[in-house]
Amino acid sequence: MTTTAPAERTVHPEKSEASRTPILRTILLRQETWLLAVVVLIAVVASIRNPNFMNPDNLVEILRGSVIYFIMGCGAALLVIGGGLDFSVGAIFTISALVGTSLISQGVPIILGILAALAVGALAGVVNHLIVTYWHVPPIIATLGTFFIALGLSALITGGNDVVPLPADFMKLGQGSVLFIPNVIWYGLIIGALFYFVLERTRFGINVRAVGGNRQAAVGNGLRVVRIDLVLYILAGVTAAIAGMIYSARVGAGQVEAGGSSVTLVVVTGVLIGGVSLLGGLGSITGVAVGAVLLSVIDNALIVAQIPPQYNNVVVGAILVGAVAVDHLRRKQLYKPR
Repeated sequence: MTTTAPAERTVHPEKSEASRTPILRTILLRQETWLLAVVVLIAVVASIRNPNFMNPDNLVEILRGSVIYFIMGCGAALLVIGGGLDFSVGAIFTISALVGTSLISQGVPIILGILAALAVGALAGVVNHLIVTYWHVPPIIATLGTFFIALGLSALITGGNDVVPLPADFMKLGQGSVLFIPNVIWYGLIIGALFYFVLERTRFGINVRAVGGNRQAAVGNGLRVVRIDLVLYILAGVTAAIAGMIYSARVGAGQVEAGGSSVTLVVVTGVLIGGVSLLGGLGSITGVAVGAVLLSVIDNALIVAQIPPQYNNVVVGAILVGAVAVDHLRRKQLYKPR
């Protein structure tokens, strides 16, 4: 009686490689991958120029500097993924903070002042939505218009003067720390986790991607597109208001000159650099986080290396152009015929 040995399992290298390739390809196509590489490269160069760049206190300052843009970027990114655009966030940042800090400086309870600021941000989002949806004004024009309106109202509210002094309890919200980590960073982690969950783990997030990817198909499938747009514009306004109040608590004043066009451009740049497609449908909160950190690293590295700040705009502009080009190539790879 003869026995036959059990057949050995043979592993085909080509099949094993094929099974790994999609994962590798997915990682390489993610904007976060090359962004992290750029962050590491800049950190290495800055450390060579000045070893103090890697000082723990400086690294904490980099994270703290990125939080304001990241929080605003969360709301702005969700809106862009859903097919919208908001260039008024810098002005909403300013007017919301001025309204909130003005009330607080006059003795209104801190929580009510914060809620008033958030209400201003939400109202600005509603106004943007109404103009875009019912007046059929393109988002870029509509939000540029409300940007200038909000800045004008900001100057009228305060007479062009900063809001000072502010209560010490309010300033602790932006200047304090928990477990040796600044409160500002905790705010960024909490809001980032919340928006990540909404975008990646909820039906609303799926619907947002569907609307941004193909609005006509979304309407045909029964999605309430107008309602989704309204929520997205409100979220963009509210996150701008949150960032404005955090910034005011951190610096100890409601500043008329804070926000404005510079903040708007940095937020939009961070969102696009982070991999959110300007055409809608694609993007992630983790990408926005890396984009915000990258912008903060660039700013900090130039300061530590004693390089004139004018180069900041040159570097950011070059990265923005590169990000949009990469997004174009990425969409071609994702949607090319198989």
